[in-house]
Amino acid sequence: MAAKFVVVLAACVALSHSAMVRRDAPAGGNAFEEMEKHAKEFQKTFSEQFNSLVNSKNTQDFNKALKDGSDSVLQQLSAFSSSLQGAISDANGKAKEALEQARQNVEKTAEELRKAHPDVEKEANAFKDKLQAAVQTTVQESQKLAKEVASNMEETNKKLAPKIKQAYDDFVKHAEEVQKKLHEAATKQ
Repeated sequence: MAAKFVVVLAACVALSHSAMVRRDAPAGGNAFEEMEKHAKEFQKTFSEQFNSLVNSKNTQDFNKALKDGSDSVLQQLSAFSSSLQGAISDANGKAKEALEQARQNVEKTAEELRKAHPDVEKEANAFKDKLQAAVQTTVQESQKLAKEVASNMEETNKKLAPKIKQAYDDFVKHAEEVQKKLHEAATKQ
């Protein structure tokens, strides 16, 4: 999930930056600027709330929610990787290379999370760090992707923008659900 978020965020950043490159670019760039702004705020809020939840007194409930959340994050990372694969077939040049690199990094992040997954209850702190690192990696990949895609804005905007926006929206919705479940488990009396 975190890797998906990063890739989507990077794509959004790239699209919003590329919209600024040309003065005659369509006004549609504003949607990507809003998406980029939202992604930055979401990442900050997610990290802050996640860190505060780790100090929960309901350790058993929180660890279970963390394990369940990681299951759904892994599913979202797979879905995000599939979305990127679909976008790759519509892209060309540097945009295609950037999408492929982002997809590979998302899959690598998912694999690292998958390896840590069985030990969630035993090592919740280390797993928390891996989950947060996955979010950070995804954001960094999204920023790289955004820079690459920006150079091919017109074509990218027509073909990839709807796919990237949908993937981003799906990721954020899912991440908010996981965050809510973790919060409920941590504050359970």
